[in-house]
Amino acid sequence: MKRVSVIDVGSNSVRLLVARVDEANIQPLYKTLRTTRLGAGVDANRVLSPGAVEATLGAVRDFKEKAISMGADEVLAVATSAVRDASNGEDLIREIRRLGIRAWVLDGKQEAELGFVGAALGCDAGEGCTFLADIGGGSTELVTGMGLRINNYKSLDIGAVRLTERFVRNDPVTPAEASEIEHFVTDMLAKNAKDITAGDCKMIGIGGTITTLAAVAQGMERYDSDKVHNFVLTLSEVKCILEKLALLDISKKRKIPGLHPGRADIINAGTIILKCLMEHWGFERITVSEWDGLQGVIYQNFIRLHQNTGGIPTQKG
Repeated sequence: MKRVSVIDVGSNSVRLLVARVDEANIQPLYKTLRTTRLGAGVDANRVLSPGAVEATLGAVRDFKEKAISMGADEVLAVATSAVRDASNGEDLIREIRRLGIRAWVLDGKQEAELGFVGAALGCDAGEGCTFLADIGGGSTELVTGMGLRINNYKSLDIGAVRLTERFVRNDPVTPAEASEIEHFVTDMLAKNAKDITAGDCKMIGIGGTITTLAAVAQGMERYDSDKVHNFVLTLSEVKCILEKLALLDISKKRKIPGLHPGRADIINAGTIILKCLMEHWGFERITVSEWDGLQGVIYQNFIRLHQNTGGIPTQKG
């Protein structure tokens, strides 16, 4: 078995996964993240700020060193919403490539497909119907499929960082601001996700908002990925957490067990997005997955079992 690694350059954080792979299996060995808020200001200005770029490159550089120290034969990097939306996004990708890392920007379809495959593998979806929700910092991907085959997908510009920047001006978040976010999300779903149907699908969720809510629901003093993975979060729990968040300012939210301090300012918006998704499609529960697009990239690039993958894109260059 060989060791490989993937770095995900997201709108809120940079993540690293080191894993052992063979012809058919992925065995995660190490996973970490660093909050760099690369997507800050992108919704309004369409530019990555110099400070966020510097912080992101520092994280990527450190993560590559960590991966190599763990025996990784190769390091890949993928970037998502913030980089694809920014006018200087390709400049960042060139800098990452100068570090000796194969790097590319995922479009919305690729991000959706890779997240779906990673979650389906991690949650042992089998041949059943899956409805995937991936709430990120800049965008939310919605995917339906059977087994590993994608039936339909949608990438929407409703992320926790993006909507916080667009609507939140007060601390704590005011009821009016929360209402604005909810109305915006529900309107976006009604207009742009008409062709996504849930049927009898099982809902699976990935992304920092959803894994954080699973940790908060369990009152984790220290984050435990094993307890987060495959945790079933109910709509009533999501609503209960949202009610508590609405009463707290950022300093108090940072003390909530299970809530990473770097996510305290955007967790309200992310939670509202999840609530709206569950209500829109009538889901009372969602299974939380620690497996996501990181495992999807590994599956695509190193295992290469393409049968029944629903057209997972081939990595170029």
